[in-house]
Amino acid sequence: MGNYLDSAFGGYDKKDVLAKIDAYNSLILAIDEANLSDAAINAELLKIRHMPMRKAKCLFLPCSGFSVPQTDEYIAELEKEIVNKIML
Repeated sequence: MGNYLDSAFGGYDKKDVLAKIDAYNSLILAIDEANLSDAAINAELLKIRHMPMRKAKCLFLPCSGFSVPQTDEYIAELEKEIVNKIML
C-alpha cells in the first residue's frame, strides 16, 4: 500500500479515518515511551477500535472519502504494530 490513502466515491469519512489513525499513532508513541501500563494500553486500544468509521455522505448521497480496502489494510497494519510492541 503506500504511505497514503486514495480517495474513493462512497469511502470512509476522511475526518473519522484521520481521527482513528491519529489515535492509533498516539497509542504507539505512548507505548514506545513506556508511559502506559498493560491495562491502560488495552483500555485505550478498545476505545480506539470502537471509534466510528462512517461512510462519507453529502446530505443523503455518497461523497468522496478514503478508500475502504486501503483504510482497512492500513488500520490492520497499525494493529499489528501495536500487538508486536506489546509482545516485546
